Amino acid sequence: MTMQYDFKVVVAGPFASGKTTMITASSDGPLVGTEAPTSGDEALVKEMTTVGMEYGTLKHQTDAFTVELNLYGVPGQERFSFMWDIVSVGMDGLFLLVDADRPETWETSARMAAHFQRNNNHPVVVGVNRALDRPDLVEAVRSQVPVEGATYVGFDVTDREQAQNALIELLINILEVEVAAEQTQREAA
Repeated sequence: MTMQYDFKVVVAGPFASGKTTMITASSDGPLVGTEAPTSGDEALVKEMTTVGMEYGTLKHQTDAFTVELNLYGVPGQERFSFMWDIVSVGMDGLFLLVDADRPETWETSARMAAHFQRNNNHPVVVGVNRALDRPDLVEAVRSQVPVEGATYVGFDVTDREQAQNALIELLINILEVEVAAEQTQREAA
């Protein structure tokens, strides 16, 4: 009998940090999303943006178990923060995406992290996009976007293997929390 484990992961980050690309690159199937044309200053950065949420899955299967990460991407603009609260209900972990090339967005990243951590105690990985083999950039993000207990990973969202490996870091953290909770329940019984 194969054991099935499903985990809800919220992928968050400022506007144009690479969330859609991250979910698309790492998912096993096509992305389900709510894209709309940008306007104003945002149109100078990119043509489309997420206005609701995005969804993709990443599954790993062995003879003994199946693990499925359900990836929920949220809009990066703070005017859509009501979606952050809706989508984060029941989440098992947060993947906060930060663009190393856009330090002007790091303050927004820090506010997003604080928002998600306000009502949830869950593992967090801060994925530093465009910082593969750049520990200096990862450290710069760590100092400007401090997230207590988070794991910081430098990678490239456009690379499927790197995107999946960054999500595996979060999965490891989620599993550690799950194992600790089960141990506590056994000891209390």
